[in-house]
Amino acid sequence: MNFVPRDILSLIVGIIGSGLISWVVTHCYFKKSLKQQAEAASRETKRISDAVTSKTNLDAELLRQRRIEECLEEYRRCGTPVRVIDTYSDLPDEQKAELLDTVLLRARGRPAKQNKYRKPDANA
Repeated sequence: MNFVPRDILSLIVGIIGSGLISWVVTHCYFKKSLKQQAEAASRETKRISDAVTSKTNLDAELLRQRRIEECLEEYRRCGTPVRVIDTYSDLPDEQKAELLDTVLLRARGRPAKQNKYRKPDANA
C-alpha cells in the first residue's frame, strides 16, 4: 500500500473531525442529562421537604391535642390546668394563653376571665 500525503491528511482530518463531532454530541447529551438529573433531584427534594413539613405539622398538632387532654385531666383533678401549662417551657406565653382558653372552653364552656399568660393591653 502506498499512501500519499493527501490520503494521510484526509485520514487525519477525518479522525479529528469525527472526534470533534463525537465530543460535541456527547457534550450536548451530557449537559441535557445533567439538567434532567438536576430537575429530578429538585422535584424529589421538594417532595421530601413537603413530606417532612407535613409530618412536622401533624406531630405538632398531635402534641397540642395531647397537651389539651393532659390539661383537661388536671382541670378535672385540681380545678385548674395552670400547673400543667407552666411545665410547657417550650411554649411562648401567647400559646400558653391560647391553651388555657381552649382547655377552659372545653371544660366549662367559656374561656378564663383573667388569663395569667396574656399580657394586659396597654390601651385598656
